[in-house]
Order: sequence, then C-alpha cells, then structure tokens
Amino acid sequence: ARIEAELAKVENKAIYPAVLASGSLVFRQEVQLSPEVIGKVSEVLVKEGDQIAKGQVVLRLDPSTYKADVAQQEAAVRNAAVSVDRAQIDLDNQQRKLERSRQLAAAKFIDVSRLDDAKLAVDLAVVALRSARESRQQATAMLALAQERLAKTEVRAPISGTATSVSIKAGETAVASATGIAGSSLMTIADVGSMIAEVNV
Repeated sequence: ARIEAELAKVENKAIYPAVLASGSLVFRQEVQLSPEVIGKVSEVLVKEGDQIAKGQVVLRLDPSTYKADVAQQEAAVRNAAVSVDRAQIDLDNQQRKLERSRQLAAAKFIDVSRLDDAKLAVDLAVVALRSARESRQQATAMLALAQERLAKTEVRAPISGTATSVSIKAGETAVASATGIAGSSLMTIADVGSMIAEVNV
C-alpha cells in the first residue's frame, strides 16, 4: 500500500497562541452628554453625523429661570453691600460717641456707667459690621452659584468628534440625573476615526 505524506523543510518559526473570544468594536474616545441643570430644551444645535469641535455649544436649555435667579442674587448682593456700609457708618458714629464720653468722664461730667454704655455700643456695632460682612460674603457666593447654573444652560462638547446619537429634541425637558431616566441623556459624541476591540476573555 502506498502512504502519502506531506513533507516540509525544517526551519525555526515563532509560535503564536490564538484565543477565540467574543467582543465588540467601540470608539476609543466616546462621551455621553448629560445635563447638569434641569430645564426645557430650547435649541439643539447639532444633528447625528455632524462634526463637533471641543468647546462648541451643542444644545441650549431655556435660561429664563436661571436668569431670574441671577437677578435676584445680584439684588441680594447690593442689599448686603448697603447693610455693610450702614454698619460701618454706625460703628464710626459709636466710636466718636465713645471718645466724647471718655473726655466727659475724665472731666467728671458723666459717671462711669455712661462710659460703659458707650463702650458696649461700640462692641455691638463691631459685631453688627462683622455680621453684615458675612451676609455680603454669603450673598456673593450665592450669586456665583446662580451664575454657574445659568452658564450650564449652554451645553458644550467636552471633546472633538462626531455626534453619533442625539437623544433629545427641542421642547423636551432635560433632567440632571445619572440614572439614565428620560431626559438625562442628551447626545453622544465620539472620535469615529479611532476604534478599539473590547473582548471578553
């Protein structure tokens, strides 16, 4: 009987192990935009497939409520500043009264209790000024927070790429949430020029 055999020349070769696994192709860089504040969508400025530059405004929420909040906080800051000025004027006045009381007490025109009252009035005026300054500082912080919320009604792209999905439309309500509920996902931007394989092994 004739036996067939395959012959090969002996040579050195690298042996590479192979692993069979399932997975998926994904974009190397991809972000899903979610709102940081709640509001009705007034404008969606991009559509699926559009090229987007980093920092570009892609969506706007209705800023009316947040503008009103900023205006209210600006008024609070102005009122707090007036209170500081008033407290400073009162302190200056009480200090002048105290100096007069000291002169009168030295000349024996008033008794010690009147001088003590003048000192107490100065101490109270100092506390009132400190409190007014704290209130102004708090009002300023609240204004900064309101301005930050207003700025967040303009949603900007954190990366350059392509809008691969636009999940919300003008008129719908965007909800600040990380739970994936309706309105919490605005759009997805990806760098479509670079992909990787995610494999389960």
